Amino acid sequence: MSKSSPKKAPSCPSSLENELAPLRSRNPLVNPAKGTHRVIVYAAGSRGLINFARPLGIPLYKIGVTSSQDPQRRVEDLRRKGYAALWGRQEQPLDQLVRIPQGHEWCLSPFRAADLDGALPSGVHLVDGHLEIEVPFGVTVEAIDRAVHALLARRSLEQFLKSDEGQKRLVQAGLDPTGQLLTRYTLMTRIDRISAVEELYLIRPQRDLGKLVRGLSLALAPFMAKGRERV
Repeated sequence: MSKSSPKKAPSCPSSLENELAPLRSRNPLVNPAKGTHRVIVYAAGSRGLINFARPLGIPLYKIGVTSSQDPQRRVEDLRRKGYAALWGRQEQPLDQLVRIPQGHEWCLSPFRAADLDGALPSGVHLVDGHLEIEVPFGVTVEAIDRAVHALLARRSLEQFLKSDEGQKRLVQAGLDPTGQLLTRYTLMTRIDRISAVEELYLIRPQRDLGKLVRGLSLALAPFMAKGRERV
């Protein structure tokens, strides 16, 4: 048996410890110096939505809210799940649901500066085709999410389809008027979850950008005001 001492793990030289730079946030959406973070509002569409909405004569896009640095990640998640790729009732067996053609083909629908009606309000930024809302740390992503979807509620697909006109168009398109757009979530159990789709709106991301920004400016004013009060 060797009598040599076990080797110790090398230690960090003390001279280097004092030279280490302070830790910094690598998230470009977070600004510690200002005490703010940015929440992204993006638009996405799919070939499936086009195939579903065209017979109904409506524009249809998803408006999403995220704190992810790249909304493209959210779109990739929509693809994997087949978001809004099914039509029918939640209680129906999977094999009885209508599959929307090309329902997995999701992509971002970028907002364009050319479609703005003037300058952006303070705290709202247009970056790489999406909106970034700058709010103080105390304002959560969930709070912004609720405010955005409350603003768009009158344009929601769900509300339209429940209206007399929506019901009429569903019948004309040969779709079950009691149905919904659905997503199948594959779980770690034998039974998958089928959920109704939300966050779909009768909106054109480019044509309606000016209205959307003005609405957001009003709906989010209480949150932005908290940021202005910060010293």
